[in-house]
Amino acid sequence: MVVGGTATRRNEVARSFHRESPLRNGAFFVVDAATDDDRLRQALAAWTGAPGSGEHPFAGAAHGTLFIDNGDRLSAESQRLLLALGRRLLGEPAQAREVPCPGRIIIGSARPLSRAVAEGTFLETLYDALDKVRVELEVPPPGEH
Repeated sequence: MVVGGTATRRNEVARSFHRESPLRNGAFFVVDAATDDDRLRQALAAWTGAPGSGEHPFAGAAHGTLFIDNGDRLSAESQRLLLALGRRLLGEPAQAREVPCPGRIIIGSARPLSRAVAEGTFLETLYDALDKVRVELEVPPPGEH
């Protein structure tokens, strides 16, 4: 989980995690939940084996890293699917066909996701699942990026 800072800085931190990991030879995909939730939801549905999910735009992220920025803006459906994918990655049996999926998911947000949990707009169970390693970045002063 990468919190605070600018979108560019969060992306740099997520890429660093990917570059220094055993998954470095896999793809690194960036998705902005604020602007691309529909495509993300489609990909998550395919990775979880949801019926009728078909192909998805992030198939190349298999065995790599998926960085979801602006995670506090994920739709409720995307949050549920992301939680299901997380359970699959942790070894729980898949409900349907096996689809190669990312080996790591990193979520980023300009504001603390704990605030979104407190406001009831982010699933607490998903927050708990994603909050294993947290990097908190300084927020730049207004006008400085």
